[in-house]
Amino acid sequence: MNRATASGTAAPSPAGDVPLEALMSSDLDDAIQLDSCRVFEWIVVTTRRSVYDIIVLSGDEGEVMVRGGRFFPEFRRARVAGSTDGGSALKLKSICVGLRMELNVNGKSFVTSRIQAISDRGLHCTPNGDRIV
Repeated sequence: MNRATASGTAAPSPAGDVPLEALMSSDLDDAIQLDSCRVFEWIVVTTRRSVYDIIVLSGDEGEVMVRGGRFFPEFRRARVAGSTDGGSALKLKSICVGLRMELNVNGKSFVTSRIQAISDRGLHCTPNGDRIV
């Protein structure tokens, strides 16, 4: 897959890029659909530049608490719009390795760097991040 540069010439895609069509149409082993998550499920998302803690409030609505990266040093309420390759296509309410996570916070959209790993911590917690025993 090639991308056009500012000069209009084709440039090779960075290593590890996967065609968006393949990601959107396949069942991903390295993906989490939020509507399959339980309330207060804790997910760790590692991107190229940051680590995010995600606590699911309503998977059906994509409502979460998020902490991580330079914009979210403390937990904030957000909505996971889904995963994207940076264009207009979006895999709704999903977090997919190889794509970028798109978050909406207070009407503003934030797009992470590419997701490298997803981990379900198997923990339940309160919305402020305290573990439920």
